[in-house]
Amino acid sequence: MKGDEFKTILRDINEKFHTLIKGQNLINEKLDRHIEENKEEFKEVKKEILLIKGDVFHLKRGVSGLKGEVSSLKGEVLDLRKDLNEHRENTELHVGRKKKKAS
Repeated sequence: MKGDEFKTILRDINEKFHTLIKGQNLINEKLDRHIEENKEEFKEVKKEILLIKGDVFHLKRGVSGLKGEVSSLKGEVLDLRKDLNEHRENTELHVGRKKKKAS
């Protein structure tokens, strides 16, 4: 009798052990799927970051070009102001009037 009880207890322990192993295998499979999904998401995010970096590089280059153009335009505006002031000083219509400088 005690041998039969012992066998029953061992069978019960064996079943529970196999249930634990199945549960562990399911958890491992789920973790593996999540790891694979995260790898794919990481690749996509990394690709998007590289595209954004490229866009930022092009924008910086464009801004740099615009800064050069603005600087050139400022020089041209200063030259036009000088020319306008010289013209006012040399125009007979303004002789005797208060000289108004272009600002």
